Amino acid sequence: RIKVVLLRTPMVAPKMSHTFSICPPLGLAYLGAALQKADFEVTSIDALGEAPLQKIISENNNNFINVGLSTKQILQHLASKNFNVLFVSLMFSHDWPMSKSIIQTIKKKYPNVLLVCGGEHISASPEFCMKDCPEIDICVFGEGEETSVDLLKTFEQKKSLSGVNGIVFRSNKEIIRNPKRPRINKLDNISWPAWDLFPLENYLSNGLGYGCNPGRSMPIIVSRGCPYQCTFCSSPQMWTTKWQARNVECVLDEMQHYINKYKAQNFDFYDLTTIVRKDWIIEFCQKLIKKNWKITWQMPAGTRSEALNDETLGLMVLSGQRNISYAPESGSNITLQKIKKKIKIDRMKESISSALSKNMNVKLNLMMGFPHETHRELYQTLIFIKDAAVMGVNDIYVACFAPYPGSELFEQLYANGQIPDMN
Repeated sequence: RIKVVLLRTPMVAPKMSHTFSICPPLGLAYLGAALQKADFEVTSIDALGEAPLQKIISENNNNFINVGLSTKQILQHLASKNFNVLFVSLMFSHDWPMSKSIIQTIKKKYPNVLLVCGGEHISASPEFCMKDCPEIDICVFGEGEETSVDLLKTFEQKKSLSGVNGIVFRSNKEIIRNPKRPRINKLDNISWPAWDLFPLENYLSNGLGYGCNPGRSMPIIVSRGCPYQCTFCSSPQMWTTKWQARNVECVLDEMQHYINKYKAQNFDFYDLTTIVRKDWIIEFCQKLIKKNWKITWQMPAGTRSEALNDETLGLMVLSGQRNISYAPESGSNITLQKIKKKIKIDRMKESISSALSKNMNVKLNLMMGFPHETHRELYQTLIFIKDAAVMGVNDIYVACFAPYPGSELFEQLYANGQIPDMN
């Protein structure tokens, strides 16, 4: 019988960091629910959630720390479990060296365990990960719920993996990539995250999450995908450009469940692009207002401004939206055009001004240092930052551009020889 352990590895952060944005593992929780629904026996080890305040100097680079359980502690947790399949979530590329080391240590101790990896980083570079880490048996790319269930049923029945779409696997010392699996069409049929598998209270009682901390915060996703094709983002490869939202009533039912079970006071929306359709967000806000739950909700991952006019923002405030993050990325129209960020700066400023007038806490996410940026374009972003400060924006995060594996810009830089060969 298949017995699965879901593993979330620790988080890597710069040694000098004073704060950390730590969120419960949504992807693994969704995967756990799908596997349980398919009658597989599932347990988990959340190395970050088990010890969110523990910091260890990284073995790979002493300029960084690992937040969470040590490798030795992870092995101690595994020793108490009876399992023959291990799923490892690999979300961020900067975690790869640390996660690879943990995988290699585990596989050395448990050589007969089927080791499967998935997540954003894996979806971006599955072949590279399997070459760089021969201990990995299978990579799942894209949405993991249906693929993982199909994979385990095929493995259990000892059938060929060639019929499982959405995976990369080894066969006769070769690495085989199967066709992509179509996106899940009916989001409302996906089981809610299996939070009972994870140490959720460690997150809730410590006020951990990516947004501001107004109390016990639950992560939630109300849509999947993004209709845009920004060149710095790996979303098109991970999700395609199909965006779809859940039914508003289904979202509210899940929120009610978390209020009842976990005494949730706030909800962090971790969608790639929460607000695409104005009619959806208006319906959501109107129905949430009628609930009178006296909760807050926020979008710490950033959102766009197209549907956020005075009417929409007014309803959002009344429904409990207090902290909003916009993602303009740049203050230069030329840069925005080159990175395919289809926004209008003037329209963005109007939406920001409206949000500020309603006493919302407004944050902006920007990037500087795109490969093609000139000094003039960088200066235009600095002017935009100055204008935002004058307007009264509360917080501005400026990141240095880093090429994400799986993004259009990464592929361009790699093809031009500006990124070292990964083979």
